[in-house]
Amino acid sequence: MGLFGKKQAAEKTDKIRYRNKDRVERGEFRKQGFAEVEMPDSVLVIGESGFRECRNLKRIKLSNSVCEIGAYAFRDCDQLENIVMPGEMRYPDGSNGVIGIGCFEGCGLLREIVIPDGVAVIGANAFHNCAALETVTLPRSLHAIRSGAFSGCARLKNLNMPVTPELIAQDSFRNTPHEQWIAEKRKPVLTIMHTFSYGLPIIYQFSAATRLIGTEQTEGDMTIMLDAVEPERVCFRITAYKHAGGRHVVPVNQPTQLFHEEYDCTGRTGLQKEDIIASYR
Repeated sequence: MGLFGKKQAAEKTDKIRYRNKDRVERGEFRKQGFAEVEMPDSVLVIGESGFRECRNLKRIKLSNSVCEIGAYAFRDCDQLENIVMPGEMRYPDGSNGVIGIGCFEGCGLLREIVIPDGVAVIGANAFHNCAALETVTLPRSLHAIRSGAFSGCARLKNLNMPVTPELIAQDSFRNTPHEQWIAEKRKPVLTIMHTFSYGLPIIYQFSAATRLIGTEQTEGDMTIMLDAVEPERVCFRITAYKHAGGRHVVPVNQPTQLFHEEYDCTGRTGLQKEDIIASYR
């Protein structure tokens, strides 16, 4: 079995068992009362809500091998002051590491974060309302900053961004000292979100640069092609995805439904809904 070391206030070292040595399972340590964790380098993945609402947790040293921090992994760890990230985050096959949706949301005492090299996307609301966050260092590998990623970080003084990511959501730095500066630097973005009644949304973002008209862009399992980019609208085709194929027109700042389906799972979970919504900002 794998082990996490846990240090008590009296410097006594205790141990926490977990089920798989290469990952923290979904919600595995949620609401537990330990104050400090040093993660073994065998751990590759921190699952969804793995340490969520651990309200006594003050310090954590992540595995040097970690390549994925799942959605809400440390959400509402409101005493977390320090997190030691690895120098690089990549999957064993060399692909980019993942910082998931809302993974540090509400960590109100966190003061500094260095995003490792190899991370291409900072998930939506990843650091939302980290009220004490003063310094953020972003890597050159970064391609996208999702909606609300640093919104509400009102004390964010130092933003070290060596290159401007291709995709920056309009509200990613809302209510921070850098909001206006980011607004001037960012380029138009087409965001497509697939939502489900039964799971987390999937977010795809594509550059709406005129130079890319007629060129396919792929993120994950979705491929699109721009047909026209204008100040008031964007016209595009989804050329590869399980839903919502064909041509679409999305006005600026007007979220537009591309797909909707309802189906009844009688005897299990009841009425389920799926929506695909696009926005151009």
